Amino acid sequence: MIALVDVNNFYVSCERLFNRSLEHAPVVVLSNNDGCIISRSNEAKALGIKMGMPFFQAQDLIKKNNVHVYSSNYPLYADMSNRVMQLLAHLSQDQEIYSIDESFLKINQKNYLLHGQHIRATILKNVGLPVCVGIAKTKTLAKLANYMAKKYPIFNGVVCFSETNPKILTKLMCEISVGELWGVGARLKKRLNELGILTAHDLKTANAKWMKQIFSVNMERMVYELNGIQCYPIESIKPDQKQIVCSRSFGQKINRYKDMADAVATFVQRASIKLRKQQLTAKQMTLFMRNNPFGSKHRMQHVIRLQHYDYTDSHQQLLRLAMHGLEKIYHQGIDYHKAGIILGDLRRAANLNQDYSAKPEGHHLSNTIDAIRDKYHANIIMSGWQSKDGKWRMRQLNKSLKFTTSWLELLEAS
Repeated sequence: MIALVDVNNFYVSCERLFNRSLEHAPVVVLSNNDGCIISRSNEAKALGIKMGMPFFQAQDLIKKNNVHVYSSNYPLYADMSNRVMQLLAHLSQDQEIYSIDESFLKINQKNYLLHGQHIRATILKNVGLPVCVGIAKTKTLAKLANYMAKKYPIFNGVVCFSETNPKILTKLMCEISVGELWGVGARLKKRLNELGILTAHDLKTANAKWMKQIFSVNMERMVYELNGIQCYPIESIKPDQKQIVCSRSFGQKINRYKDMADAVATFVQRASIKLRKQQLTAKQMTLFMRNNPFGSKHRMQHVIRLQHYDYTDSHQQLLRLAMHGLEKIYHQGIDYHKAGIILGDLRRAANLNQDYSAKPEGHHLSNTIDAIRDKYHANIIMSGWQSKDGKWRMRQLNKSLKFTTSWLELLEAS
């Protein structure tokens, strides 16, 4: 059987964990630069605050109902996610980490409902975060079971398809919109609705071969999965990434070369750290920057594709390459709104046809700097291009402390 464990309202739950006054209060968390609402407590949902709603559109509703607003605190969320995932790894035979707050588990128990409650209690006791568990024969059904566990309080946070009355499951599937199914977005939902497929049950009872002809093999597999035929196994070993992307929309417009160089140098630092953590090397880099298409008469985007002479994981080599590209495409007088880098042509370091006992130039230095950053602080060592409080950095006016990742911001007990 497959279980999907999903943390309830993950970002909000992380904020509540360190501020108990937020319990039972409406809370929202905002996206980069405090732009849109990306996480809501159940109380905020009940007020009609929608996912993805621009913050400025919701401000009247937020003020009227005393909604607590937080900027995204990614270091905190990443650390809490790691704690949940490490704990889940000890509770299953195989694990596939699907997202920052979701994980598929392969489980084999005599009483699946009891095991689901054990998972919930273990995460709550050891990490402090509430989760729901959906258990079924396939990933698609496990996702649907998890949705039911969240939506219907009668299930107490756990739904197992094999241990639930089939008539009840059919009734619920007739109520659940097809748009709630795993892999069905707004456009696909519209096309399915046009064919008269409105609910999860409608898709389950559709002809799989017919759906393949109209849509694709993925839709055929979805129908099979809804009928308990597994098409997507647990992927406990993640395939290597094709690209590593690091980009940001700026907190304010950037029109000085120095500020853009600061941003690009920081993106290179973060991307190269990801590269080394995954034991990968890169040979290609794409550098891009653009203005705000909504606040300018003309949309401007400058892109350059760069090739390194060899595969490398060195921060120093990648930084030199990026700065070479920046000199070529930066235009004075443009108010830039976003920039980023993409590392491509990735290869696993151990598979390169070279003597890796002699590491590439800068490899040992980069690893040494990584170790110092891990021990002390992420910004304790920076390149000459970088600054600690660059003008380009994200706007985060309501950010909570890094309670678990910074010695200077530990929670104080009184």
